[in-house]
Amino acid sequence: AAAEGSPAMQSQARISEAERRFLLDGVAQGLRNDGRGCFDYRRIAFETGPIPSATGSCRLRAGETDLIVCVKCEMSKPSLQHPRVGQIQVTVDCAASISVAFSDGRGAEESSRQLSVLLESLCASDGVIDRSALCILPGAFAWDVHVDVLVLTSGGNLLDSVSLALCAALCETVLPKVEVLEAMEEGEVVQLRVDDRPEVGTPFPLRRFPLCVTVAQIQQRFLFDVTSEEELCADAMLCVVVDAKCGEVIGIHKIGPGLFDLGALPSMLDRCRAAAAALMQQLERELALKDHDM
Repeated sequence: AAAEGSPAMQSQARISEAERRFLLDGVAQGLRNDGRGCFDYRRIAFETGPIPSATGSCRLRAGETDLIVCVKCEMSKPSLQHPRVGQIQVTVDCAASISVAFSDGRGAEESSRQLSVLLESLCASDGVIDRSALCILPGAFAWDVHVDVLVLTSGGNLLDSVSLALCAALCETVLPKVEVLEAMEEGEVVQLRVDDRPEVGTPFPLRRFPLCVTVAQIQQRFLFDVTSEEELCADAMLCVVVDAKCGEVIGIHKIGPGLFDLGALPSMLDRCRAAAAALMQQLERELALKDHDM
């Protein structure tokens, strides 16, 4: 699904004309201020399970970006409209100190709300998560999943970083084993028996592994993993959502104003698929190392 985003995702901080010219001249020659190539990512560091009380959690650091994703699951009653599915809600909380960087001066609350809606539509839709698998007893019991994202600092390319940390946290999430105890007598309340041992639990029902790969166009060049300064100089930005499990593009979202060069889109989609596959491999290595250490 293609959609056009608000400018809230783009940096609105100031950059001097000299800094802007230096950055543009470098990009025109294929050189970035930090020495990376046009499609190179900054080093990404994962820490899975930093919050012991959560069902799943991940802390991610990439460049100047530092964020934490926490997944908590509660048993609740399904809605009357959808009695056979559970619910998932994504909430983003941006530290007030960074809100100016991507809120157009409207404050952290508005930025957080827009990011929450965007992430939920791109990375937590029905096509991505099997909500029926979150239902224990239709009309009576279902999992209510809360995904809380805390953005401590942002150094650009925030959407990509959050989507990666979100997938990592959901991969770490194991739903407790739940048995329904049938009522022995008429009118008796149905009860549940919960076994929260991880080894008998159920992996979170992810149908897809949605990773955002944002492409920034600066003049005739295209960049991945842009810094805050590069975002300021971008003529157009496009977020491509890739199912890293199979390489299929499952969403395209335009960020902010500007016209993206559609003639370059096919080749950029190929690069986005390759980038998502590389990120997936890195995450799988991190998770395998954690399992080995345990």
